[in-house]
Amino acid sequence: MRIAVRHVTRFRFDERVNYAIHDTRLQPAAGDGQRLTSWTVRGPGRRHDWIDGYGNAVSTFSLAAPHRELEIVAEGVYEWSGDAAWISFPERDSLPPEFWLLNRGLARHEAAMDGLIEGLQSAVGKPDARIAAMHDLMDRLADRIVFRTGVSTPDSTALEIVAQGAGVCQDMAHVFIGCCRRLGVPARYASGYLRRAPGHAVGTASHGWAEAWIEGLGWVGFDPANRCSPTGDFLRLAVGLDYASAAPVTGRRIGPGLGGEMDVSATVEAI
Repeated sequence: MRIAVRHVTRFRFDERVNYAIHDTRLQPAAGDGQRLTSWTVRGPGRRHDWIDGYGNAVSTFSLAAPHRELEIVAEGVYEWSGDAAWISFPERDSLPPEFWLLNRGLARHEAAMDGLIEGLQSAVGKPDARIAAMHDLMDRLADRIVFRTGVSTPDSTALEIVAQGAGVCQDMAHVFIGCCRRLGVPARYASGYLRRAPGHAVGTASHGWAEAWIEGLGWVGFDPANRCSPTGDFLRLAVGLDYASAAPVTGRRIGPGLGGEMDVSATVEAI
């Protein structure tokens, strides 16, 4: 299958901005069975490419000229084939699994999550039962939290989502990660894309899911919003402790035009 992706981020400011700098994590990491046939990332001003502490490819665009609009575009085509139960990645991790147990950020956990993980503690301690326990957790979470747009923000925490019982893919991933870490299972956030197809719960922008460390298997993805482990339909961009550290685009600006809006759209379609 060949899949085309076009991801556009536009900023419009109320007044002139004198300087802006944006970090973009928009370079996909192809998994086993996937191959990028073309990919470009375009943005204004000077560009600097580097690798962050999580091992993600980052392109930083800095624009030192007055402006009121700014656009960043990532687009390309990838192919995938195979029938693996989940997609794996050949790269070597830059951090040990234990790092991903940190209890902070948007996926922070507390006792409010204990109802979701009741009875799973003994299973996660057994290597041959851990992956089944993770699927059980994913199903519990999908039963408890309704996929609904417009009820959360990029800053919503896992604890807030558990309390309100609704959210989008990013929110459900944060709850899954918090539950995993509370169980002692290393887990992290993955940002990327999901092909739009019947039955897929996905918003109009990029997608997000979770990855859990399974001894003997490595990182295995779990997407509670779709009750599945990611396969070739998912294209990963970056990983982090939560959405904030793996977001496709983040930025800062200087000037009177600090008010404004950001519009993001992504199309991910088979061709």
